Amino acid sequence: MEEAADRGRPPWRCTVAVQAALCLALYAAFSLGEPQLIPRGGVNALGRGARGGGGGDVAFLSVAGGARGPIEQARLLRQMETIAKVYEVKFVLDVAQLGEDDPLWQNGSMYFQALNIPWYSTKSSHGRTVGNFLKKVKMPYDQVLDIIGMDTWPLQEPLHDGKISTSYRGQTKWLDQSLALTDSNWKIVAGYNPLLVCNGEETPETTKFYVPFQHIFAKYEVNAYISMGGFCGYFHQDNSILYIGHPSLGDDQTSVDGFFLHRVRPLEMESMLINVEGKLVQRSVVQQHGRGAM
Repeated sequence: MEEAADRGRPPWRCTVAVQAALCLALYAAFSLGEPQLIPRGGVNALGRGARGGGGGDVAFLSVAGGARGPIEQARLLRQMETIAKVYEVKFVLDVAQLGEDDPLWQNGSMYFQALNIPWYSTKSSHGRTVGNFLKKVKMPYDQVLDIIGMDTWPLQEPLHDGKISTSYRGQTKWLDQSLALTDSNWKIVAGYNPLLVCNGEETPETTKFYVPFQHIFAKYEVNAYISMGGFCGYFHQDNSILYIGHPSLGDDQTSVDGFFLHRVRPLEMESMLINVEGKLVQRSVVQQHGRGAM
């Protein structure tokens, strides 16, 4: 009787194999539909060195504002949350035209409250109150990172009638004075509109329009300018400045939806464009003194 009962029981090896298969199937079921952000090589596969906060760097995210469908927005925010946790980002910079009225800023800033990660936003005022800001971020080794947000809407006014407007002059003066007062190691300026024209689109009017700001950037050794994308691609090195352009939804030039992870170290800043599927699209590195590498 006992021998017959023993023959009726499956071998213990088979039982263990079945349980292992069930666990793998359950894990796969939970993983389906959830983009895998971290590459096979681990958390450092997206960038060199240790995770944020432990390798002498400061990490932050930047993303383009704008309206998205509920599913697309949730997917984007989940990917940003995963990266924020892995790299211990300090803040999120939302490149938005509407500032705090931007749909992504309103939902994203609330979504990230539990992580205690603040969201800062650029703003295009369209003739209303100008929205500039300056945020100082302490880095390891007594270094300082300055994030300078500039309202770029007044900068469009000279293009309407060919004359330099009062608001245009005011913005150039504010930027010049703000940078003159900083003694930071890293200076990153952010605005909604790109301040660079590429691919044969440059005209005498636009050259006149952008040159004053490029001179200010060079004068105070600005390391990078972050904005919406233009005709220059995601990254464009111009002399000592790295121009970073965010993907624009529905734009053929930059049709990828995603965000940037920036890791600022004592001697270099690494920026990585990550799409909503968690894949690394493109990377660029700018040295503190302006020498860039792709």
